[in-house]
Amino acid sequence: MKILLIFPPSWHSSQPYLSLPSLTAFLRQNGVHDVVQRDVNIELLDVLLTEKTCGEFYQRIVDKLRRMDTMRAVPHQGVAPGEREKRHVLVHAAETLPDMMKKVESAKRILRSEGFYDLERYMESVNTINESLVTMSALYYPSSLTALNNDMRYSVYSSREIFQALDDEEENIFLNLYKDHLLSSILAFSPKLLGISITSTSQIIPGLTLAKLIKDRDRDVHITIGGSVFTKLIENLKKVGGLFSIADSFIVFEGEHALLELAAQLDGKRDFKKVPNLIYRENNVTKINEPFYAEDLNKLPTPDFDGLPLKLYHAPASVLPVQTSRGCYYRKCAFCNLHLDHRNFRLRKADLLLEDIHKLSQKYQTPYFFFTDESVPVNQLREISQGLLKNKWDIKWMGGVRFENALNGDVLRKMHESGCQKLVFGLESYNQRVLDLMKKGIKADVIKRILDECLKAGISFHLYIIIGFPTETEKEALETLDFVLDKEFLGSPGYSCLPSLFGMEKDSPITQNPAEYGLRSIVAPGGEDLGLGYFFEVEQGMSPEEAERMYHYVISRLSEQLCPFPYNYSMSDGLLYITHIKQRITTVKAN
Repeated sequence: MKILLIFPPSWHSSQPYLSLPSLTAFLRQNGVHDVVQRDVNIELLDVLLTEKTCGEFYQRIVDKLRRMDTMRAVPHQGVAPGEREKRHVLVHAAETLPDMMKKVESAKRILRSEGFYDLERYMESVNTINESLVTMSALYYPSSLTALNNDMRYSVYSSREIFQALDDEEENIFLNLYKDHLLSSILAFSPKLLGISITSTSQIIPGLTLAKLIKDRDRDVHITIGGSVFTKLIENLKKVGGLFSIADSFIVFEGEHALLELAAQLDGKRDFKKVPNLIYRENNVTKINEPFYAEDLNKLPTPDFDGLPLKLYHAPASVLPVQTSRGCYYRKCAFCNLHLDHRNFRLRKADLLLEDIHKLSQKYQTPYFFFTDESVPVNQLREISQGLLKNKWDIKWMGGVRFENALNGDVLRKMHESGCQKLVFGLESYNQRVLDLMKKGIKADVIKRILDECLKAGISFHLYIIIGFPTETEKEALETLDFVLDKEFLGSPGYSCLPSLFGMEKDSPITQNPAEYGLRSIVAPGGEDLGLGYFFEVEQGMSPEEAERMYHYVISRLSEQLCPFPYNYSMSDGLLYITHIKQRITTVKAN
């Protein structure tokens, strides 16, 4: 059976995502060899960021302006609402794109070469790429595209608006991109089963656009959609039957056994009730296969990246994602629903994980690894470090961790010796009252101790903070800002901090007991049958509007003190850049 797995736009362009390599490895381990994985996000970016494609967009923009001007010249032809602004954007694009198209391929080459480590050239290349994409997408105004995101006037939380977007030739940039550069190769492969991984809301319209285009041309291909977005929308899928006209099924939670059994049923009796974690329609009734299945991590193979275009990512070396666990071992943070992506917390044995790292490092010729766990437990960090040191492998890694008492100086030193370059922490706040209300389970003095010990050990860190958690006051938010602007932090190589504005997410613990958090009301936005969050009113602390103003103030203060790129990536850019800087410092000292 031919199986095609697709990762759609928009996502980080610097490294592959782990979902497809995990599924591909499992299918191949179980005898399904005709499986192809494609990162359509990086494929399309590579096509767009060429002088040729920029030139084609430029010509189409010029042609569109001519048509608009011809229409305006017709007597009694009024100017449609928004047409004047649209024309202004197109004129600007026509004026700037010729210059950009000469720079765009050079910008791509710099990010894939040693030029990446020259901060000035890095910044210039990132800006060139994003400006080029924004300028080209003027053709689809008011839609806009960057290397990381796409923005349309259609809400991804409304099935009605999503369906409108899927057929909108004027504003859906992905329709023509797929038709021109992707569709023929997919149809030529002729998959019997096509899986699309949608892990971010920015992938909903691009992913469903592709599904509809394929389904319109080949009704026989079974399209299944997986990923964390629809895992959070299980109850919604019962009510939005129209989505099953685009996709035949959805796989929620984990997909290894589900995809394997789905392939077997498509090849056999098509008894879909035997497929774990599957949501599908039968006789116009939505069926949900429960209880949901959780994988045994110690029986899963090493991820397989074969077939992904590793040389196309916007980085000079491959940074490969690996997973030491699934789920969150803490699961108590009041604002968080990430733990819902997996049914329970499970660890992969350290010896298997070390085997994964060694195999992948050898096969893909890279020492760089990114642990994608919600939070790697301290004991797991200790075992990984000991294993890497014992084997004397030259591995450079980073990952997300919690502020745990057990994360002491000795553990951090061993981690650094084993190759740990940076840790990603969810700080959220430095005010103890707010931390307690968030149910973070951490103390401010422990936070300070751990970060000081990271600095002593030579480990960089990234801090996430939340502005506007219910009842938080301006004074408390400024307390957190003062902390993250600590002079020692600012002076350390690789330090980064990224604030986010509090949003009330679907199924987060705070929604179960709003009164405890000083909330007057929680309201689901109207018309959002695929909603993932709520509006809310507070009894005390900053209002949502005041919190937003504070958020912008915090952003402005941080941007004055911190370089946003590449440190402010808690992704592979930061790992590569920090490693390079530290190696350069070591070389200078040695000489």
